[in-house]
Amino acid sequence: MLLGRTLGIARGVAVALGGLSIVAPYAAVRVVGAPRWVAVAATAIAMALPWSAWLGVAMVPEAWTGALAGAAMLAIAEPRARGWASTALLAASLSRYETWPACGALAALCGTATLRGRAPLRNLVLALLAVLGPLLWMLWNAHAHGSALHFFARVSAFRRASGAAELPLRDKLLSYPIALVTETPEAAVLGAIGVSGICASATLRRRWLMATACGMATLAFLILGDVRDGAPTHHPERALSPLWWVLIAVGVDTISQALARLSGACARVATALLAASALAWSASMPSRLSRPPGETEAERRDVQIGRGLDMRNRSTSSADITPCSFEHFALIAAWGRPEAARLLPSLHRPPTPECPLVEEPSR
Repeated sequence: MLLGRTLGIARGVAVALGGLSIVAPYAAVRVVGAPRWVAVAATAIAMALPWSAWLGVAMVPEAWTGALAGAAMLAIAEPRARGWASTALLAASLSRYETWPACGALAALCGTATLRGRAPLRNLVLALLAVLGPLLWMLWNAHAHGSALHFFARVSAFRRASGAAELPLRDKLLSYPIALVTETPEAAVLGAIGVSGICASATLRRRWLMATACGMATLAFLILGDVRDGAPTHHPERALSPLWWVLIAVGVDTISQALARLSGACARVATALLAASALAWSASMPSRLSRPPGETEAERRDVQIGRGLDMRNRSTSSADITPCSFEHFALIAAWGRPEAARLLPSLHRPPTPECPLVEEPSR
């Protein structure tokens, strides 16, 4: 809004927010008492995940909202960090509604502290701040669309139109867990290690039990949304970004605690195995990073973007746009004047370079 409506500015804002957002999880790991090297290692692994890297430069908010939500979950057990955790969740929850379970958890913790007389005014304010994002989201939907849950109806309509609503129940139940394991196996493995650490160590339970519970609540929320046809449709991996930060941090801290208990030859062997695993993982990254999503002919929108930029250069004042499916969003984004577009009913057919059909006013 401040710099202008161009795709270049949108890209710059996305890269800046994606880069800056990794500071929040690092700070969260440190504030709960984990060693510095744990915070550094967990942050480096999470930010280097292919999906994390791709989303970090994409013009969608999942990377930085995931980092903020993940950081809030990581810091939720530390009362003195709940002020900035609430602020982080406010920003994240205004962009992505899969962050809402964390908002509810933080509000519940602050509300409980209020009822117990622990800094009641501060905790009451933080509880309200934590749920302000979801409340504002639904109030705006009620004002603009006549229903507080209009966003859910819109997503459900999209899923029905795209065929995603017809998937078997089994696929809907397993979509997100499978995406977590197959697309970010590092997070899944380290998360499993972290859960075992939480079961075995009181220190790890104190640091990470609440964060892990928030992560699992987020996963359950997404699965429920999939079953009810209200979850993100394309690439379920992108909605899991808060979990990557939590699972990786908990797993790395568990490994740190385990190494600290070893001595002599056992410690040297464990360190060597850990170093070899890190090298193997690093060697696998270039090939994985070279296969980003959205690169097939059916997914690319270069033609539509080019047409939108042409409309922008010609200062097109208005247009009637008939989508073939959903390709018109790229054209409108490149044009940069969504309020001047009058959308006509979709043709419900696979897009071609001629799609969407655009009728401009005669000069």
